[in-house]
Amino acid sequence: MTLAFRHRPVPDSPLSRWDSRWKLAAVLLAVGGIAALDHLAPAAVALALGLSLLVVARLPGAWVRSRLFLFALAALPFLLVLPFTLDGAGWDIGPVRISERGLIAGCAVFCRGLAVGCFALLLVGTAPLHHTLAAAHKLKVPGLLVQLTLLAYRYAFLLADEMRRLRVAMRTRGFRVRATRHGYRALGHATGALLVRGAERADNVAAAMRCRGFDGKFHTLAAFRTRPADIISFIALALAAAALVLWDRS
Repeated sequence: MTLAFRHRPVPDSPLSRWDSRWKLAAVLLAVGGIAALDHLAPAAVALALGLSLLVVARLPGAWVRSRLFLFALAALPFLLVLPFTLDGAGWDIGPVRISERGLIAGCAVFCRGLAVGCFALLLVGTAPLHHTLAAAHKLKVPGLLVQLTLLAYRYAFLLADEMRRLRVAMRTRGFRVRATRHGYRALGHATGALLVRGAERADNVAAAMRCRGFDGKFHTLAAFRTRPADIISFIALALAAAALVLWDRS
């Protein structure tokens, strides 16, 4: 199996041409500001800003919707729980009381989570991951952390492929997942085989890297060049995040 990266094509857009260093710094500032929001109105505006940037990035709609759905699922428990747990004025529906304060807080958390997801997709979808990580290294992120992230990203897919092959092999032998002692034992054996194969592959890759002169440092061929538009975009997004935080606090 090849270790070469296979990246999803990046659509041409102003955001894909944005220097990865400035884009990473701006997105991190924006996400930090969005995470600090407490009220619904600023969080809703942050979500609208994130969705607008996704439109400008020209990312495939199906790709965006499927991943935003996962962020929505992660934030949904807050929207379902907070209206029934916070005190304050609200509405009585039979034996259940819905708190207005809890409903607003849950909607704020939901919008905030989706807004963070929009900016994460913006960062992932407008540049290959190794370019973004190379930009992080240029921003003084330790090289060891960058390499670990790259290896974890790559081998998550490799282990998924191994698990897919194991599942196909088990199904061709008549195995079906059932809540029985035999089913649990078979799944345990398959998990153990997956971990053993992963450990063996890691040893082989480590030996191959040492044979190729790996010295523990992160090296990249990605070239970065700052243009005036990169700085202007960074300032605009940073100011937008700061304005949202000031609005939220006021």
